[in-house]
Amino acid sequence: MIPRWDYLVKPLGDEHITTKKIAGVDFVINTSIEDAKYVNRLGVVLSAPEGAKIPVGSIVVVHHNVFRTYLDMKGEKRKSNEYFRDGKYLVPEFKIYLYNNGKGWEAPDEYCFVSPMDYVHDSDVYRSDKKEEEHVGLVKYSSAPGLNQGDKVGFTKNSEYEFTIDDEKLYRIRVQDICINFN
Repeated sequence: MIPRWDYLVKPLGDEHITTKKIAGVDFVINTSIEDAKYVNRLGVVLSAPEGAKIPVGSIVVVHHNVFRTYLDMKGEKRKSNEYFRDGKYLVPEFKIYLYNNGKGWEAPDEYCFVSPMDYVHDSDVYRSDKKEEEHVGLVKYSSAPGLNQGDKVGFTKNSEYEFTIDDEKLYRIRVQDICINFN
């Protein structure tokens, strides 16, 4: 089966994240479907349209609503618009933010992933409530021209979208929202 426009993707694991392994023990961290934070965002490409950039077998990071099950206005469970059948989803390319085809993670040209930086304080000004620098980070994944891994960048307010990739907190940011490269 070859899709015409979108990628046929299956979630990597369950659709929702309900447990977390801590010191070898599984702990229940979520029991509901309402919170988008606990929707799985990793999938595997089963089939790709002709001429697709992302090859079959790649692991992809997708939008949080792709694998989401939600309650409609009547309280009935519904699958996302991308749901196809048999636990498979037809995902448009613009909802795929990062992919790994066995050669490491790659971001499409319009997105980059940035690692937040720890808050650095001057001796005369210190805020204990700050843990990260606001709107500043280091580029982790990007294929956009002019943005290289390790570049310190600034980005616009509310443009960061949090993901956990390989147990690391990263922000997905549209390349157009990178407003300064400090390097």
